[in-house]
Amino acid sequence: MQTGYLLIETRRDRPGQVRLDTARLPPPHPAPLGPTGGGPRLHYVARFTDIEAALMHAHEALRRHLLDGDARVYRTDPLTAVAAVETIALPHQRLYLDPALDADPRLAEAIARRQARQRRRERLWQGVGVGALVLLALLAIGL
Repeated sequence: MQTGYLLIETRRDRPGQVRLDTARLPPPHPAPLGPTGGGPRLHYVARFTDIEAALMHAHEALRRHLLDGDARVYRTDPLTAVAAVETIALPHQRLYLDPALDADPRLAEAIARRQARQRRRERLWQGVGVGALVLLALLAIGL
């Protein structure tokens, strides 16, 4: 388990695409896009106590949008990617959020929707587990 930073960035020359990256050290303060407009723009940085697991969970949340697995590029918008990372059920601390995303009320809505979906899945699997235990108990007593 290694502590690290999960970054979400975009590039102007690749519209509609988001790239996930990791770093062992915190990145410098986000700078505006480069003079050619093709440089990366940082939208989000979070510190995770287990960066490999965080990256795996982020990929799982965004897997339907995957374009290039080796480069960790997804066809989605930064808001969707940030909502996916924010709802990862691992200890993490948000260090930076793009001010434009922070001011967007859709981000809070997207996070709330993802959290509600996760709670529904958890309840479903808990119900399956309880059902299996009841079935085992009934089989054990011979009914």
